[in-house]
Amino acid sequence: MQKKRKRISKSYFFIVSDDPNKPVILRRLRKGSVNFWRVIALIFISALVVFAAYTNYRHEVILVREQALKETIEELKAENASLKSDNESMLDKINILSETVNQKKEIEKEVESKMLPTGFPLSGAADVKDKDEELRIDGELVLRPLLEFVVADGIYVIASGDGVVSNVSEEVTYGYEVRIDHGNGYVSVYRTDSEPKVKTGDQVSRGGLIYEIECDDDDTAKFAYQIIYNEEYIDPNDMLEING
Repeated sequence: MQKKRKRISKSYFFIVSDDPNKPVILRRLRKGSVNFWRVIALIFISALVVFAAYTNYRHEVILVREQALKETIEELKAENASLKSDNESMLDKINILSETVNQKKEIEKEVESKMLPTGFPLSGAADVKDKDEELRIDGELVLRPLLEFVVADGIYVIASGDGVVSNVSEEVTYGYEVRIDHGNGYVSVYRTDSEPKVKTGDQVSRGGLIYEIECDDDDTAKFAYQIIYNEEYIDPNDMLEING
């Protein structure tokens, strides 16, 4: 019996030149060389696959990050718009509050101004002279500044500022005395012989009627006006605002 020959595979490669006159060269590759190049090719292909997979992964990661950044940017834009709207609303409220505070200050200033006894205490013209009322208190001579008006019949004695009537009483020198507490340390005092038109506890406004001058025998009557500040009598001329 003849032994079967073992078939040996052989690998060849051709070297072909661009010159048609040169012959084609046939080269034989050894088995070891073939295996080597196969391994090299496998490594190269594997590297390409890994690189492609890594590149794709990086691309997806970048896309995810970009999407997350876009969403974050949109959220920040929305939040910024909301804050801008809230800020504008807050500024409007601040402006309204500021106007309200300014108006309140103006009103308070106007009220305080009206409570100062600076108005003229008569509804018409009259002759006036400065006097110092002399009193003996505990044996000591005390001088109290006073304006004494000579007024005609029918003239009104009016409040020189807003306040509350704190006292209505009879007195020896002029007949009746009315005191108005202005609530700021000032008290105005009105004294004449006509009967008062107010009573204790009445709220009066600047220009409000206190007396109507009534002359019985003469055509004129006397009216005395004083101002007290923090329980001390002061010169009424320092407070009066006289126009004309």
